[in-house]
Amino acid sequence: MGWIRRVFRSEIRESHVGLALIFCLLIMSVMSIALLWQAQIIANQRDTIRLLEQLKVGN
Repeated sequence: MGWIRRVFRSEIRESHVGLALIFCLLIMSVMSIALLWQAQIIANQRDTIRLLEQLKVGN
């Protein structure tokens, strides 16, 4: 717990802010890619479910 207090008491330099912004940008980029990838998987599952429903009903 003490190390958290020391970290937050230290001075924040401009270089640290720049690194934090770059880190956040990279993380947000990865999250966006993951979101698009997940949306594609959900769309494929929806199509498969519709196909299976049509086979079950016999349309």
